[in-house]
Amino acid sequence: MRNPSFFRFRSWQVGLAILLGCVFVWSSWEDPSLHEYAPPVEFIMLNTPRLQAGAEAERLQARAAALPGVTAAAIRPDKQLLTLAYNPEKLTAEPLCQQLALQPVPVAAPDPTARQYPVPAGYGLALERLRFALNLRRIFVAV
Repeated sequence: MRNPSFFRFRSWQVGLAILLGCVFVWSSWEDPSLHEYAPPVEFIMLNTPRLQAGAEAERLQARAAALPGVTAAAIRPDKQLLTLAYNPEKLTAEPLCQQLALQPVPVAAPDPTARQYPVPAGYGLALERLRFALNLRRIFVAV
């Protein structure tokens, strides 16, 4: 009597099962980092010309910290700088500068002749997101 084809495994099915098993073991090898549960944060430095230390600086810092999407604000009146940490999903740099009526500190462009990492940054980020999504240990982490 022949075995029904329903129970027979083909070589590609076995290979696929082994590959999927290896991917789940790789992704669950370590506990997920707590930073993967936090929302993304970007930073911006703004020029604050004619800013004096004291009540004016504190008001500006409080006004900037009260904006939706801003998670932290630090002011340096001696350097005339305001540094903000914000969630890019809720707020972008342009409306942030417009609401505060300040200009961002110009950032120097990277040197095109300098040696750079050959893999685009998005690939590494996508790989980390895949690893987090398939990590079975995150089910047992209480945040």
